[in-house]
Amino acid sequence: MTAQQVASAGESSATEVDSGSSWRARLAELLDDHRRRPRPTTSQDRFDAAIAWQSELVDAGLAAPGWPTSVGGLGLDVTDQLDYHRMMTAAGAPKHPCSLSFIVAPTLIVHGTPEQRQRYLEPLLRAEEFWCQGFSEPGAGSDLASLSTRAVRDGDTYRVTGQKIWTTMADRADWMFALVRTGPAGRGTAGITYLLIAMDSPGVEVRPLRDAAGGRHFAEVFFDDVVVPVANRVGAEGEGWSIMRTSLGHERATAFLADEVKYRTTVDKVARLAVARGYRDDALVRQELAALETDVRTITTNSARALSAVLRGEDPGAIASINRLVKSEFEQRMHRLALRLTGAGAVLGRRSAGAVDGGRWTHGYLMTRASTIGAGTAEIQRNTIAESVLGLPSHRGEGRRAPTVSPGRPLAAPGSDEAAVRSAVGDVVSSLVETDSLLSGRIDRTQVWRSLVEFGLPGLAFPESVGGGGAPLGLMCAAVEEAAHHLAPVPLVPTISALALLSAVGATDAATRVISGARAAVVVAPQETVWNTAGPAEATGSVRIDDNGVLSGTVSCVVGAPDAELLVVVAASAEAGDAAVVVVEQADARIMVEEPLDLTASVGAVGFDGVRGVLAATGDTAKRAVAEAERITLLVLAADSIGVATRAVAMAVDWAGQREQFGRPIGSFQAVSHRCADMLVDAEGARNQVQAAAAVDPASDDADMLARLAAAHALSAAVRVSEACIQVHGGIGFTWEHPAHLLLRRALSNEACRIRPEALRDEVAERVLARIESE
Repeated sequence: MTAQQVASAGESSATEVDSGSSWRARLAELLDDHRRRPRPTTSQDRFDAAIAWQSELVDAGLAAPGWPTSVGGLGLDVTDQLDYHRMMTAAGAPKHPCSLSFIVAPTLIVHGTPEQRQRYLEPLLRAEEFWCQGFSEPGAGSDLASLSTRAVRDGDTYRVTGQKIWTTMADRADWMFALVRTGPAGRGTAGITYLLIAMDSPGVEVRPLRDAAGGRHFAEVFFDDVVVPVANRVGAEGEGWSIMRTSLGHERATAFLADEVKYRTTVDKVARLAVARGYRDDALVRQELAALETDVRTITTNSARALSAVLRGEDPGAIASINRLVKSEFEQRMHRLALRLTGAGAVLGRRSAGAVDGGRWTHGYLMTRASTIGAGTAEIQRNTIAESVLGLPSHRGEGRRAPTVSPGRPLAAPGSDEAAVRSAVGDVVSSLVETDSLLSGRIDRTQVWRSLVEFGLPGLAFPESVGGGGAPLGLMCAAVEEAAHHLAPVPLVPTISALALLSAVGATDAATRVISGARAAVVVAPQETVWNTAGPAEATGSVRIDDNGVLSGTVSCVVGAPDAELLVVVAASAEAGDAAVVVVEQADARIMVEEPLDLTASVGAVGFDGVRGVLAATGDTAKRAVAEAERITLLVLAADSIGVATRAVAMAVDWAGQREQFGRPIGSFQAVSHRCADMLVDAEGARNQVQAAAAVDPASDDADMLARLAAAHALSAAVRVSEACIQVHGGIGFTWEHPAHLLLRRALSNEACRIRPEALRDEVAERVLARIESE
């Protein structure tokens, strides 16, 4: 569903959107009143209160934040929708008691008639009428194209016969939105129609089914010659499949914005459980908590990127498919960890008097076993990603579809500035860099660097006052990603890191020189932080600076040092360990060139014996500058790794589509296609996290943590995806002449050159746990 469709269907315009802070003030007032009310004590009371709350929101004009105002919504943009959901969650406001209503709603907004929108949307929004989804059938679960429930036209009505199954809330629903076959029998998406069926119609029978957790949340539904008015058809006859796919894709994108808030709250509860059960300092538990943080951010940033595309008129279906998979598997991991944290309490049923937290984790774990089954199994989701998004051959032998986008490119179309930057950098590097030249060492690295400088790198995101481009950090990350995608053999990340530190300490002359084309590198001792500023120097092995400003010491494994003209040194005083930032000419230092793992980079040990440089900052000023530059360094390093990962995705998909085994392209075997799908999910989630973290105000309390989380994800993802690329290629991928190992070498080098991803995740876990304990 495109933005234009939403706007035209709802007849909304920009002038109708609740502008400014008006909606916030009104919602805050209503939520303050809600907080003062007594809390319902029984499940039935909570259910009734949730229904009443929806009517309050509608009456106050505060319902449906993403809907057009003309159909009862607030018409908020993506950022405001997130704020809306966060305010609601923080206040403990009831959720809409029928979440399925918000799958049919956008369908009606886009494809429904004015009469249908008038009839159904407000009762739906008020929760006066409940809806269920009639898609799955006994012989057509994930394979909806095989559905057999028939609807035969009889004048102004259809007569429906058949069966639906796994129908959530069918026993409570007033209406079902259903897919039925009006065309020829058999398998296929043609001839499927979208109908709205009243559940109290004669001939409808509902038989509840008991789930693994012991509840009755879904049911079988039988139709015996059920009469449905043609007026209840949504869209044209036979177009139900496309209607379902476009509207469902959009709704998944918007629904995940609300999910982020819900998941954020649940992850916090798991962290509290870890503290309460004595696992606060357990290294493995901390890594798993950080992984949950990564998943929440992936869901959020994927959704935000998708909705930004929607607002530009793009179809978000590809990212919606990815998010569906990420979300379902995340829910299972989260509840599995929580259940393990209950320890021996996991042997108790949820109704046991001794069950931890009232048995919520046992119940939640059992319920999430359906997460990777309902609405299309995880395997079907991977098929969809592989065949519809990546364009790999059908596992059913039905040929190939065109990929949603060229494999490795952003799934959600970037804005015009980002698209222009990606295109320009990609063209520059690809015209100068060939794999054979890289492998043989016969490449003009100076020309590649000069061309990137002429484009505006490395100074793209730095102030215009020092010759930079003044662009957003996200644009520079996109540029770095593109350069890495084409394996640019230049010290771009080391130079940007040095420039970030020079800019932070106000070393204007040196910064201007770097922006004009001087290559640079940061010299700092490798530690379990990105850049070590803690002393004493003897203990850290860092460069020492004495009272006369003379440097001494040696630092190994400095990426980019052999190519650098300027070295920006993070030193420590010999006695107190106070930090200092010193600018040194590379010619004044002793460079011991070492063999790099990454064949597109240079690396060396850097020694200082009585060297003097320009002292740029000391003490707390230096430490603050280092902290500011660390964030930029992490994000550009992560962007470089994403470029590697996306190149690996493109190469694997290309090979899987052309290489044949057993008379078929290997990409038609699900073992291969699912691996390619997972590669895409990993790379796309990392890209969106980096772009989102780059957009955060650096003064925000979360800016540093989000950069660390994004970097940890990107660094690990690049290694996983590069390894998978070699696996997909098989023996050819293990040969020196094939470029796959170049990608893996660069990914491994990035993962090792600053800080281990595990250390970054541990820092994130510590911040989450500290926040939980302070509440």
